[in-house]
Amino acid sequence: MQTMIPSKTQAQPVYEITDADRTRQKLIADTWKAYHGLLDPPLQKMPDGTDPNVLSNRCMPVVNAGIDFLFGKEIEISVEEGAPAEAQKVLNRIWGRKEARLPLLQKLAMNGAISGQALLRIVPGGNNTFRLVVVDPATVFVQSAPQDCETVLLYCIEYSTSEKTNGQPTQVYYREEITRIDPPKLGDDPTYEVVNDEGIDADITWSIQHWSRIGERGPWVAAGDPIIWPHPFAPLFPCQNMPNPNSFWGLSDLPPDLVGLNKSLNLTQSCAELVEILFGHPLLYATGTGDQNIDIRPGVIHGLPLTESKIAAVPLVSDMVNSLKFADNLRSDIDEQSGVPGIATGRVSMMPRGSLSGIAIELLFMSLLKKTEKKQCLYGELIIDVSQALLVLNGMSGDIDITLAWQNPLPHDDLPSVQAALAKKEINISDTTLQRELGYDPDEEALLSQAEDERKLAKQMPMVDSLAPSVPGVPALPGQKPPMPTPGLQVGPGGNHA
Repeated sequence: MQTMIPSKTQAQPVYEITDADRTRQKLIADTWKAYHGLLDPPLQKMPDGTDPNVLSNRCMPVVNAGIDFLFGKEIEISVEEGAPAEAQKVLNRIWGRKEARLPLLQKLAMNGAISGQALLRIVPGGNNTFRLVVVDPATVFVQSAPQDCETVLLYCIEYSTSEKTNGQPTQVYYREEITRIDPPKLGDDPTYEVVNDEGIDADITWSIQHWSRIGERGPWVAAGDPIIWPHPFAPLFPCQNMPNPNSFWGLSDLPPDLVGLNKSLNLTQSCAELVEILFGHPLLYATGTGDQNIDIRPGVIHGLPLTESKIAAVPLVSDMVNSLKFADNLRSDIDEQSGVPGIATGRVSMMPRGSLSGIAIELLFMSLLKKTEKKQCLYGELIIDVSQALLVLNGMSGDIDITLAWQNPLPHDDLPSVQAALAKKEINISDTTLQRELGYDPDEEALLSQAEDERKLAKQMPMVDSLAPSVPGVPALPGQKPPMPTPGLQVGPGGNHA
């Protein structure tokens, strides 16, 4: 296995950014522009300043719908049964509650949908604390093993900011290299490796070195000595957005051909708008009126001077119907290419009428469901790897199994869904699974149910306190006074009436 072993503080970075890296950066920048609807107008403005361009952003709904299906609902990250209670507390604290966890994962998925690759980093803080940070894939460059594109030997992170140097605006560049360090093999066999129970090379560590420079051509200046990350996993965790074999980088939700379809749709709609501007109103002409000016306001009655005078309109021929039909075909192509049906993006014309069965709903969303299932495997593996790394960083075992609970993203009718859940309950399906299928969080529901029971019990206690003393012969509850004897009766030992 090829390794990168820095011996001391490096005067200059190791990684050289290639033409392929720059091409990928430009592609990511163009994809972000398409997501934000910043596509170039296909037509020029008219001489009078009228703008015929109709720009319809079909890229943003594709990405947003995919994120909503993947991380739109709560995802539970749980340790295996029998694991230390502290392990679950650590994951809950670092991943955060639902209101913090979902936005983090949605940002991660948005980076992946645009760039084809999602990257999440563990950043150490003070007092042995850690936080999770989403990293911009456009700033990351990777050197992988020649024979294994999934084995990373070096992560290079480079970006620039505009800062003032001696009062003048200057572009300052920052670079970080996270290098894999694999010590020489042990024993007489040169292929011998120290591996753990999962088959991972256990003696791997990582070295982190920072540099900065002023301007594009200046020398890099190292920021101190390398920082040793003494773990077999790097602090940066990648995952492909969509499967892409034979490459470290995954596939984007907005490939260039899909963005090209959006451009074609804008051109078609803009041309239809231009036709309406030029020929959307009748072109009138008059004969036998001399120099008379004719008022063409609606409702005006014209008196023509001669019997042979007339006012007529030029018959206009336009193929607007077919233009709109072609635009609709382009939208359909975008749906098929992206795997996101129009019903998922809220297109009114695709909305079904009447009630639908569960099978019919699944068929309508089938392409998006299949796409989401692929992403659940890829992003789920990242979440599990990060969670196990967090346990190791907090002094626990990395062998604790992590499970993820995904909720059903499909819309559903409550009554049939509850009836189906009751039927599943009869065949011993767990309450936790059934609540997840119905879109509820089992942990939250358990806490809410416990709180309701406590409130009901608190309301019942004053009633018991007020009734118990008035009933002779009923033992007093803890904290209550013994019942008062009824006049005319003698109370014997043990509370018995004599």
